[in-house]
Amino acid sequence: MTTSLKKLICAVDFSAVADSIVRYAAAIYSRDVELTLLYVAPAENNHDHLLRKHLHEFSRYSDMLSHRKADAIFTVAYGDPAAEILVYAKEHNADMILLGSHGATAIGRLLVGSTAETVMRQAPCPVVILKMPNNNGNAVQDNLQNDTLHDNNKQ
Repeated sequence: MTTSLKKLICAVDFSAVADSIVRYAAAIYSRDVELTLLYVAPAENNHDHLLRKHLHEFSRYSDMLSHRKADAIFTVAYGDPAAEILVYAKEHNADMILLGSHGATAIGRLLVGSTAETVMRQAPCPVVILKMPNNNGNAVQDNLQNDTLHDNNKQ
């Protein structure tokens, strides 16, 4: 039995990796899906001038999504990225979380990435992690061809 996707949380950090995640979200988007792009900033960055910067970054994503006729809700939270993604997903009854894996540390590259791994392990819904290769700009296409999507289906 397949359930339809209604609420998709797409975690972004305004990096090239996140650009690929947004393009992927737009590719799987459908009109009956509520797509939320969630950016989590450090708690100490909760300032109005930074919010304006975040809105500017979100406008880039809006342009990307508009090419696919995809609508999105743009949200900024403050705190630990993994914790805030999990809280947001639970509070909004997310059906799926989509995020990228930077693998910022040597150990992280061997695993998935600390934020991605924490979200994957504790999420109240399935998690799709797009692992971004380090060497080229067409990461989403490489992911689809190399089958590096990780889906954490909780039962």
